[in-house]
Amino acid sequence: MNFEYELHHLKGNTYYIDGPTNVGVYKLNDTDVALIDCATDKEGPIIETVLRRHKLKLKYIINTHCHQDHSGANLYLMKVTGCKVIASKIERAFFRDSKLDIGFLNGGYPLDEYDNRLMHIDDQKEIYSLEYMPQGLRSFKLPGHHYGMIGVRTSDGVYFVADALGSKELIDKQHILLMYDVKGYLESLDFLQTLKDKIIVPSHSSVGVNLDSLIEFNRNKMYEIMDVIKNILNEPKTQEEVLAEVISHYGLKISFNKYLLVGSTIRSYISYLSNEQILDKYFKDNKLYFLKKIANK
Repeated sequence: MNFEYELHHLKGNTYYIDGPTNVGVYKLNDTDVALIDCATDKEGPIIETVLRRHKLKLKYIINTHCHQDHSGANLYLMKVTGCKVIASKIERAFFRDSKLDIGFLNGGYPLDEYDNRLMHIDDQKEIYSLEYMPQGLRSFKLPGHHYGMIGVRTSDGVYFVADALGSKELIDKQHILLMYDVKGYLESLDFLQTLKDKIIVPSHSSVGVNLDSLIEFNRNKMYEIMDVIKNILNEPKTQEEVLAEVISHYGLKISFNKYLLVGSTIRSYISYLSNEQILDKYFKDNKLYFLKKIANK
């Protein structure tokens, strides 16, 4: 897909720059702006050029979360503009050590083969808290995709919802998108469905109003994945065994990074199903097994 990286007006002082990651632009006055995410390190000069072309000065970047496609241009833009970067409390911790997110996904110290550029690229010490959010912007929690991910609402009633919605094209291709909190993700989808007649800006999908069909597509895919896991667990299996069968079921091309992302997500699904009393669990031969509960047991 070709992207124009053009500045598109949405409503009032709210704009966005299209790209693989949609970048929000909010005008604080006639010349100063805040960005909502900033795309990758390679796109930093492009974002700067767009702003310069429109005679706009960058004062703030609000990162919805620490992943590289949302925050990779932080350091470049900070260096050339002197802007402040703002993130939620937990995401600020991830920014301070690029190894932390990989260890978080791995559940322990990561293998060298896992790429610590996978999420974000450079340790960043000077990240400001949400208390520094400029007037006209308000953050809200969007649990599910990452530990401390937020969305941002502008004074114009436009909602930037980060990775709370996957595009149909991406889901059809990858099937399993990174997810930390399954219950939280479902709650975020429910919240998005309440935003009737509001402009919603997903990071990796088309901007729109009343995105009910896309929301339902995301929700249905989650329940499909749960059904796959439950079918696998008609017999007792370990989490590693479930992961291997899920990868085979969807025909995923495996690599170290793919195994890390999919493995973390499938463990989250298993935790959700167990916490919802849909799965039984027990230890045998020093292994933790899961099994679908029998109805009316």
